[in-house]
Amino acid sequence: MKRTTTCDVADTSASASLTCLNGYVIHINKIAKNSSNENHHYSFLVCLEDQSTVRVVKYLGKAPSCCLYQQLKESLKSGNGASITSLREQNGQFACTASTKILEKKLEFRPECIKTVSLSNLRGCHKAQMCTVEVKVCEIRDAVQVAIEQNEFKRIQKLKKSVVVGDSTGALELTLWENQFDQITLGTSYHIRLLKIRMFNDQISLNATSDTSFIKIDDLREVIEQIDNNLNSYKSDKGQIVFVEPLDNQYKCQGCGDTNFSENENTISCNDCRSRFLKQDTIQDDFIKIKIATYANEEYNLKVNKSLLSVLLNNSTLLGTTDTQSNNFEENLEIIIGFNVEFAYDYHIGYINALEIINQNQPKEENQLSA
Repeated sequence: MKRTTTCDVADTSASASLTCLNGYVIHINKIAKNSSNENHHYSFLVCLEDQSTVRVVKYLGKAPSCCLYQQLKESLKSGNGASITSLREQNGQFACTASTKILEKKLEFRPECIKTVSLSNLRGCHKAQMCTVEVKVCEIRDAVQVAIEQNEFKRIQKLKKSVVVGDSTGALELTLWENQFDQITLGTSYHIRLLKIRMFNDQISLNATSDTSFIKIDDLREVIEQIDNNLNSYKSDKGQIVFVEPLDNQYKCQGCGDTNFSENENTISCNDCRSRFLKQDTIQDDFIKIKIATYANEEYNLKVNKSLLSVLLNNSTLLGTTDTQSNNFEENLEIIIGFNVEFAYDYHIGYINALEIINQNQPKEENQLSA
C-alpha cells in the first residue's frame, strides 16, 4: 500500500531532510515519563489518505508540558485535517523536531477507522488496519502469559486475555492486555475505538493497543455470541451484473482430448479412442458463471447456484413484463444483466452464497458503471 509522506511545495519550508504528514490526528496518548531517565514523551496517531495510520513521537525534557500537545488536542477536537511539518523519519518511524508545527489543512478524505463498522464488514479490511466497533462482551477467557521480544537482547513477560465480542452480524476474538483487563465486564456492551485487525491463516481477530479506548453503551440485545469461522471467509460488496452464462460442463476424453462421444444412461464412450467412463454429477452442474463489476470499478468472476438465480429471477419485475421471457431457465439469464445487486461470496473458492437485487426500478441506462 502506497503511503504519501511529503507535503505540497508550499508547505516545504523546512530542511530537505525533514518531511511532513497530511492527515487527521485521530488519537493522542498521555504524556508519560521515560523508563530510562527523568525525561518525558508522548505519541499520537495520524490517519493518512490511503487509510493507513502512522505513529508520531514527541520527546520532551524533564518538564511534562508542550505547546504542540495542546495544538494537537485542538486539531482532534475540530475534526479538520492537518499538515504536521518538520518531522524526522527513520525506517518508517516519525518523530517531532523543535520546529514541528501543526497547520489546519483541507483534505479530500475522512478517516474510516473511527467510524463504527459491523463485525461482518471487517472481512474486506486489510491486515493491521484499525477499526471501531460496537459490541457486547460474550465471553472472557483466562489470562495467559506470553513473551514479547522488545529488541534483539530483551524479552519481557506480559499477560493477555482472549475475549469473545459479538454484534448482530457475527462474533470475533479480541485480545486484551493486562492494563486493559479492568476496562470491560462480561455481558456489557461497549463502543471500542481503534482496534487493530489481525489476520492469521485467513482468520480475522481483533487486537487492543495502547490507543484503544472503551466507552460503555446501552445494551446490545440481538447479538451473535459464538464465533463462526465462515465470517472470516466471506466478503460482501455491491455492484452490477455485466455477464452471466452456464458453465461449460461438457465432457472431454482423457485418452485423446476429443468430445466425440456416445452416451447412454450411465456411461459415456469416446467414438475415437474407445475410452469409456461413468457419468458423474459434480457440484459444477448446479452453478452458473457470473461477472459482477463493483462500484469501485473492480470485477469479480464468480459462480452462483442456479437456485439463487431462480429466486433473483422470480423477484424481478422485468421477468413478468419482458417480451423475451422464456420457460427455459438459461434463456432468461440475459434478463438480469445490468441489475444492481448486493452479494456475498467465499473468497477462497469464488462461490456466491447471497445475492439480492438493489435499485431494481432504476432504468438500466442509469445504472451503468463508469468504465
